[in-house]
Amino acid sequence: MSVVHQSRAVFRSTGVPVGVEVTGADISQGMDTETFRAIESVFNDNGVIFFRNQKLTPEQLLGFSRQFGTLEKHVRQEYALPGYPEIHLISNIKEGERSIGSAYAGDDWHTDLCFTRRPSRCSLLYAVEVPIRDGRVLGDTEFCSVAFAYDTLPDGMRQRLHGLRAIFQYHRAQERKRKQRVHDHPRPELTPEQKAATPDVTHPAVRAHPITGRKCLYVNQTYTFGIEGMDEEGAQPLLQQLYAHITRPRYVYRHKWQAGDVLIWDNCLTQHKAITDYALPQRRLMYRTSVEGTEPL
Repeated sequence: MSVVHQSRAVFRSTGVPVGVEVTGADISQGMDTETFRAIESVFNDNGVIFFRNQKLTPEQLLGFSRQFGTLEKHVRQEYALPGYPEIHLISNIKEGERSIGSAYAGDDWHTDLCFTRRPSRCSLLYAVEVPIRDGRVLGDTEFCSVAFAYDTLPDGMRQRLHGLRAIFQYHRAQERKRKQRVHDHPRPELTPEQKAATPDVTHPAVRAHPITGRKCLYVNQTYTFGIEGMDEEGAQPLLQQLYAHITRPRYVYRHKWQAGDVLIWDNCLTQHKAITDYALPQRRLMYRTSVEGTEPL
C-alpha cells in the first residue's frame, strides 16, 4: 500500500481504484482546516475514505458530517435515530417485531438517493455494532469506482451513451425489496406522503462530478429501470452490460468492518453493495448521515 503524508493525516491506498484509509486523525477531537482540506481533496479524487477506531457521540458524527455540506433527512423517518432526524439507522436489531432500522439496506449495487432530483453528495457510515460469528466479522460492504468504469469503456460505448438519460424508480425498488424480505424483516409499504416525495426521475447515464468534473457512469442495478426513449425490455441488454463493467471483481474494494469505523463514500464517483451474510442473533448497527448534493449534469 502506498503511503502519502499530508498535514496530520496519513493516507493509505487499498491498491484498487477505490478506497483510502486515513490514519492520524481523531474525528471526535475535531480537525483544523488544513487537515480537513487534505482529507477532502483525497476524498474528491478517490471516492471512498475510512477511519478506524473512532468513538463518536451522535453530535460528533453530525458535526463531522456537516463539514462536507448540508445534511439531509432520509424519506424513511421511522428509521431515524430517536432525537436525531439526520441519522438514519442501518440495523437488523428488533424491538419486538419491529426492525429499528433499514435491516437489508443496499444488498445490491446502488448509489444513495439516486432516485431524487438532487442525489446526495456523499454518505457517512459509523459502525456502532458489527455482527460476529465464530470470531469472524460479517456484513462487509463492497465499493467500486464508476469514474474508473467510465475511463475504461471502449470509445464506441462512450459515444453510444452520449446524451442518454437513465430512469430511476424508488417505488418499484422498495416494493421489490419489501417482497423479498417480508418474512424476516417486514417493511411497511410507502405512505402516500413518502410516495409523493419520491416520484420517478431521470438523470444522465454519464454525469460529471460536481467538484472535479470527472465523468462517471450513473446507472445501477437497484434503482435504474430503463433508458429514456427506449422500451424497458430493449434497454436491459445495454444496462446489464454496463452493470457488469462497473462491478468487475478485480476492481472492487471489500471493506471489512470493525466497530468504530467511519467510512465515507461519494455518491457520484462510486457504487456500493452490502453483503448480508448475517442474521440475528448476530447484531449490526450503523449510523448513516447523508450530505445534500446537486442535480446531475
